[in-house]
This record gives sequence, C-alpha cells and structure tokens, in this order.
Amino acid sequence: MNDAAMDQQQVQQTRPRTPVPTLWFEFLLDASLLQKHLAQDNPEPTATQLLVQFVDQSIKTQGEEESEPQKRKAASLKSLALQVAAHLNWNITRLQKNLPLFMVHKVLKDFVESVSPPNLNIQPGTDVCSLGDSVLVALAVYNRWCIRTLLDSTHTSKPIKTTVAVLPNGSNLNVASINEMVIKTVKDTLQESVSFLERCLPINRDISVPGMQTFLEAPPTKVQDAPPPDGPPANGDARGSSPLTDHRPGAPRDPLPVLTKEQFLCLLCYDLGSFYFHQRIVPRAAEMFGRVLLLLPSLSGCAFCDIDASTLQGYLAACGGGHKDWHSLREIPRGHMLQQIEKCRQLGMKGIIELLEEDNRRLETPLSYRDHLVNTVLSSQPSVDSQTAHQVLILHVIRRYKEGLTVPPQLLSVLRRASDDNLEALGKFIQRELQQQEGTDKSKIQTFIRCLCSDERVFKQLQQLLQDAMPGDELPVLCQRVLKEETVAMEIGSSAQTDNMALQLGHLEQRLLLSNSHLELESILTQLHRLGPGKRYSNICSKWQIEKSYAFILDGMGNKKTQDVLFLLLVKAQHCTEIKNYTAAKSLLETAHTLVRDTSFKLQKALLHEILYIELLSGEASSRQVEPGKPTVAQRIQACLASAKSERDITPRDKILDQCIVHLLNSGNWADAMAADFIGTPYSVLGKVIATVCHDLSVRKDALKSSTCLWNATLQIFSSSNKQVKRTSTGKPAATVQRESMLAIMLRSDFLQFLKQLRSSLCLSVMLSSVIRLHNLLKDDTLNELSHEHAQLWPNTVTNSSAISVDSVTMVMGQLISHVISVNPGQPSWLRTQADYHYANSQYASALQFYLQSASVVTGLFEMPVPRDVWSDQVYRRLIKCCNQLQCYTQVALLCQLLQPVDYTTAFKALQEKSCYDAGDALYDCIWDVTILEYLIYLHNKRNEQDKKQKAVQALSATELNSSNPEIILSASAQKRACKFLRAMAKQYL
Repeated sequence: MNDAAMDQQQVQQTRPRTPVPTLWFEFLLDASLLQKHLAQDNPEPTATQLLVQFVDQSIKTQGEEESEPQKRKAASLKSLALQVAAHLNWNITRLQKNLPLFMVHKVLKDFVESVSPPNLNIQPGTDVCSLGDSVLVALAVYNRWCIRTLLDSTHTSKPIKTTVAVLPNGSNLNVASINEMVIKTVKDTLQESVSFLERCLPINRDISVPGMQTFLEAPPTKVQDAPPPDGPPANGDARGSSPLTDHRPGAPRDPLPVLTKEQFLCLLCYDLGSFYFHQRIVPRAAEMFGRVLLLLPSLSGCAFCDIDASTLQGYLAACGGGHKDWHSLREIPRGHMLQQIEKCRQLGMKGIIELLEEDNRRLETPLSYRDHLVNTVLSSQPSVDSQTAHQVLILHVIRRYKEGLTVPPQLLSVLRRASDDNLEALGKFIQRELQQQEGTDKSKIQTFIRCLCSDERVFKQLQQLLQDAMPGDELPVLCQRVLKEETVAMEIGSSAQTDNMALQLGHLEQRLLLSNSHLELESILTQLHRLGPGKRYSNICSKWQIEKSYAFILDGMGNKKTQDVLFLLLVKAQHCTEIKNYTAAKSLLETAHTLVRDTSFKLQKALLHEILYIELLSGEASSRQVEPGKPTVAQRIQACLASAKSERDITPRDKILDQCIVHLLNSGNWADAMAADFIGTPYSVLGKVIATVCHDLSVRKDALKSSTCLWNATLQIFSSSNKQVKRTSTGKPAATVQRESMLAIMLRSDFLQFLKQLRSSLCLSVMLSSVIRLHNLLKDDTLNELSHEHAQLWPNTVTNSSAISVDSVTMVMGQLISHVISVNPGQPSWLRTQADYHYANSQYASALQFYLQSASVVTGLFEMPVPRDVWSDQVYRRLIKCCNQLQCYTQVALLCQLLQPVDYTTAFKALQEKSCYDAGDALYDCIWDVTILEYLIYLHNKRNEQDKKQKAVQALSATELNSSNPEIILSASAQKRACKFLRAMAKQYL
C-alpha cells in the first residue's frame, strides 16, 4: 500500500461519522422513537420539520383508498403529529411561523377531536369552565388561533402565494384556495370564538395540559378525519373520536404539565385584547391588556408563554396605558391597594371611591395606573355613570396636586364645567383633605383651590361648601392673592417684554400662524397693532393669498387693523376648507361677513357666496331646514350664478360656480342647470348637456337628440390630438406621445373629478352608460361586454376609434363604477355592471359575489326565482365560468340546469372532475333535472363511491321529481330547489 492510500485510510478512521437523519416513516415502526428523538439537544430533523412531514403524509394518506392498513397509517400519523405539537407546548406563534395555514388548522382541529368525547356539543349557555381540562385547553388553543389568524389575514401586506401541490395519486391540492377557505371558516366562526374565550374568563382552577403521553395510542380506526379544507369544529362541537389515553398495561405515566389559572387567563386576555383593539373597542382592549400586565409575572418561566412584552407595551401605549411606571406593577404583593382597586373596577366600580380616597392618603398605587384608570373611566361612559366618573377624576386631580405634579389643563376644565351636584362632591372631598392634612400637604390643596377659584361659579359654590374647613375670609383671601399674583406677573412680564420687543412680536406672530379662532385672531392682532401701529401683519406668511378682487376692496379700507382682521379671516377660512374643517371655515366667513356688512356691499355679497360654497361642500345645504323668510338653497344658487354676469358684483370663483352646477344636477333641478351655460365654465357646459338628457328622459322617456351632444362631448374628452414623436439627442425616435384634444370641454382628470361629485341616480346612470358603451365599442369583445342602462341612447359604432385613448376610457370607467356603487350599493343594475367589470378582468370570485348581490337585492335573498331580465342566459354562462375557474364543479352542474335548454355537456364534464372545492354531494338535494341525477348515479357507481351514490338515489326518489306529475308541480319543485341552491351560494360567497 502506498503512502497516499495509507493517509486516506487514516483520515477516514479518525473522521467522525456524519449522523444519518431519521426518516419520518421510522417513527411509525417504533412508537417510543419519537420521544427519544425529541429529547435530544439538536434533533435532526427538528420538531417542526417532523410535524410538517407527519401532517403532509396524513393528507396524502387520506387521498388514497380507505383500506384498513391505510386507516391505521392515517391514525398513527395523526397521533405522531399531535405528540410533536404537544412537545412544542401548543405554541401558536411557533406553529404559525413554521407551518402553512391549512396544516396548523388540521393539527388544531385534530387536537380538539382527539380529546373531545363523541357527544360533546357546546351551546351558548354551556358552562365552559366545567369542561374537562384537555377539552378546555384544546378549544382555547383553537379559538385563540382563530383570532390570531383573522388578524394576520386582515393586516398582512404580503400577497397570498398561489401554489398547487401534487399528491401521489395524481390529484392537485390548491394551497391558496384551501387557505382562503380556512380563513373564511375562521371569519364565519369568529364571534363564537370570542364568546368562548370570554366565557373562559371566570375560570378558578389550575388546568392540566395534554402532553405527549396523552397521544401515545392511536385513535380508533372507525372515525375518519375530514380533509384540510373542511370546516373546523364549531367551538367545541366535536363529533370525532373519543379522547386519547394510554391504556397499555404497565405504561409509565409522567405527570401532565400544569397551567395555572393566572397563566391561562393571561394568554386568553392577550388575544381578546388584540381582537378588541383591532375592532377599535379601545376601552375593552385596555381592560384586557391591563389584566395581562398584572398577570404577566405569572408567566415567568412558563413553557406555554408566547406573549411579546414589547408588543404588549405598544398596545398599552396605544390604549392610553403605556407609561414608564407600568413595570413597577409586575411584582405586587397580595392585598395590595392596586389589586383591590382593580378588582372593584372589574366588578362595576362598586366601592372604588372609598378605595381611591384611601389611596390618596397612603399614596400606594403608581401614578401611571391612576392615569390609566381615569382614561379608562372617562372613555367607558355611558357604561360608567357620570357621577362616579367625575368623582374618580376629582380624586385623581387631588392625588396629582398632593404629589406636587402638574395637572393637564383639560382635566381642570372638566372640573370647572361640572354640574352643581359634582361641585358639591368636589367640595366634600376637599373638605376632608383639609381636615386630614397639615403643613406642606395642606398648602398643596390650597393651590388646587386657587386654580379652581379662577372661575366665578366654582368660587361661589366652594365658598359655601368650605365654610367649616376654611373659616373666616381665608378662601376669599386666597382668591384675591391669586388675582394680585396674576397682576404682578403681568406687570413683570410687560416690563420684561418691553426690553425684548422682537421676542414678543415673534411669539404673537407664531400664535397668529397657528390659530383658527376668530376671537383669538382679533385679540392677537390687537396686541400686534398696539406694539407696532400702522403696520400690516397680513404678509408674515408668503403662502397667504386671497382673490385679487377681495384684496382690492381690502386695500381701500382705511383702518389697517380691520384690513388685517378681514384678510386673516379669509385666509384661515380658505385653509380650513382645504383641510375639510368646514365648521371652522363657515364660522370665520360669517364673522368676516358681519364686519363688512355696513362697509362694502360687494364684499359682503361675495362672502355670502363663499358661505354657500362651504355649505355645498359639507352637504349642509341639502340637509338643513330653511327658516321661513330666508332664501332657499336654489334661490341662493340662482343669485350666485346671476352674479357671474353682473358687472356690479364680484364674479364668484370658478370653484363656487362649479359646485353650484353640481348641486343643481344632484338635486334634479334640470331647468336651472340647462340655463346656466352662460357662465362658460367647463362644468356649466357639460352640466347643461347632462341636464338636457336627464330632462328628456324624465319627461318624454326619449332623449335620442340630446344624447347625441353628450356622446360627442364624451368622445372629445377621450380623443387625442396628433401623435408626437420624441427624439433623443442623436435624432432617433424615443417615444410616441398622444396629447389630449384641445377641442374637448375639459381635461380627463377634471372630467373624472366632475363625475365623482355626482350623486343623482339618473345622472350617474346616464354617464355610466355612455362611458361603458364607448368602452364596449372600443374593446369589441362580445364575450366580455359590460351591461348598462339606456343602451338605446348611444350609437353602435365609433368613427375614428384610433384617435381615442382606450386606456383612459378603461381607467375612468373603473373609477366611475366604484363611485356609483359607493353612492347606492343596493342598485341591481349597477351591481350587475360591477360584476361584469370583474368578469372582464378575470376576477372571478369578485364577479360571482356581485352577480349574487345583484339578484339577491331583487329577490329578497332568493326568496323567489330570479327574473330573466335580471339574470339572462348570458349571466348564467358567466356564473358557470366563474365556478369553473374556482373549481366548484358541483355548482357548475347545478347552474347548467338554469340554462334554456339545459347544457348537459358542460354539466357532465364538470361532474367528471375529481377535485372539487364546493359542498359536493351536500348539494344533490338541490338538483331537479332527472338526467343529471341519473348521470351522477352512474358516475358514482362506476367509481365505487357508494355513499355519494346513495345520496344521488335519495335525491332522485323524491316524489316531486316524478315525471308523471303535472307541469305546475314540476315547475314549482324546480323553482324551490333553485332558490335553495342560490341561497346556499349567497351564504358561501356574500
């Protein structure tokens, strides 16, 4: 042997052998191997990898023939998967992170079925706390997972990956569809999950958690698991196998892990708090997270803990309870004042006032908890009566003053606005504090009294209530001293500010920039003009601009302060309008109108138009009742439009005139809208054309002549001018640009903005019809045409279609359809159009949903047959294609019955599909066509599917389907079954 061979042999002898990973099927051969494998420090494969393998093999096994060996194999795989999940301590976070959604669903569903007795059926009135430990833990884990899954699916930003898994028997498993069905199942049972967890909160015992030894023996073979896409147990309605126990003689039994009631409640409250927070029920969420924070120390070292402390602090901060002192609550001795207060709060605030008074004397609870308590009580009204809430607030303010801390001004303002009864309670609390405190603490309470007595009403009330606690003139002296201190402070401040005039001017100008109150604006300008008389302060911000016509009138006024006040009122009103604070904008304009009423007739009339504009934007003009003797909204609009051609008035801004035209169209005032074309704005020209068509439709039901003008205007808006070629620096063509036609009434962006302001059903249906007809003609795709009303108004061809931007038409049409649905979600024709739009874009699930909505509105959720003018054969064909694309083949066959004549070819082809994602044989009793039922019987007999064959035979043997029955009985039976089927589809998709 040469030296190289000897060296190689020596290396092989000294190198450690690479451990061979254990394969999944080896655990089926040795029942004790799994526990030994998972007990290793770094097992290969890991626990989560094994869990994925076991669940995957279990699903594949279910797809094979149901022979006895396969049944035993499926039961063993299920047992192994549950043992691994128990080894992972049923940690939901870890399961969600490492397993696909449908696999987690299957594992938890198997968990519930394995530990539940066969006759378990939980009703809303069932005492869930009396359930066995294993059942209670399983249902709690499953329902907590339901809440987390729904929240994750609602707020995740990642798109769902559409993948298809191929099983050994050749069938495909659409993971995306299964996950969607799981999420839909979770949504349907969400309220039941929340209700179950709420009913678990009164638990008062420790709970044993099922461990690995609980699942050592395989479940009985007579019970079969449902495939993953089936629904989960309805919150405990587990009709599966019997509970798993280890019945082997002499088998060692390790004690099961125990979850204390504090740990169990902590986990429940965290998930309930997350649900309430995302439902924006902040008081309830704050209560749950507060309980979690109190119970969190009990989870220290607990193997079942999956609560992120940083996330909890974020929730508390968002609920108003996230303060830096909360960490001090983690170690609270029993009988602590905080525990007593928290218990009273949970029991409806009974006796909490006495406890808070005692805490004010002992200063025991953290101040952050008191802040959180006040926020919770104030936000919980009316569930907490106002008197109790006010007394909690009073005691909290007293507590802050006793500790020498500042009090938020809003809390003091609430105390000053209190009712007489609440002020009486305030006086009693202060009186008791003054009698108990001495020295420094008494002076702090006196400071509190001085702050309150700055209000005259509070001063008079307290003067009567505190006669015994503060004898003589002590209270008036305190209040006079406050006034003297304020006067001295003002004198000192004025002398100091005189030395630094620029600082005071800068402070006032900053307040001028931030304020939107007309009273504050006038006060600030008064101080500014006192410091710098003869100076204009309207130019301190370069962005402040008003209409030139308004500025010209203001410049003619002699008083510069009045000029500044009016300028600021107009600028601030414009700013409030931009941020949609219409109430503040109207208040500012009304103040400006009052100031110029006797000064400038032109300006005060223009301000009336501005006020009208604000009311039209906010919708106040349509909803407000007109007082007798005052002009109506229509009269005010007519006066505004008349000012546009009057030389004596200020011409209203284009935005005001446009809003007037929109209001005329929305209110159905066709005559005034047609007569407003003299204005010359794009809105008025297009508004006249639309009003003419609507007027003719409402009067003569015929608008062929007027619709031609509207059609030509729509064509011009979407037309493009000659193509322009952009070239690079070398002269080579780089891109082709099409610009909008200069002959159009308005730009496409303005046209879309105009359409989104329409609210009239007739206007919207006319405009939607014209845009859809144009889209259908340009696309020239009869299979994907969109339905619309008023089809007789528009031509059947488009001349020079190459000059029209198809993409622009499609974009405007899509946004217009969304707008009309938001205006009236119950309009059947618009819902049908929305469905057609989704169908043309291959969005079959959404199309199916809107088709069902359009018919359910007309038929009262399919209590009667769908009229043929609502659902024609074309709609049924589209429904069939949607179901085909969603792989709901049984529904395809049932829909083929509704065609005239019945499409047996499509129905038979659909029934031959092996993988189907609908209710399958549960829909057989909705079939009324005998030929389809006979084919089903033949098909199931050929496949040796006896259970399904029996259901088809039972459906065929119904007496009402006997061909010898009169035609009226056969027709009534068909209608009854069709309505039942469509209601089932509506329940599934809506």
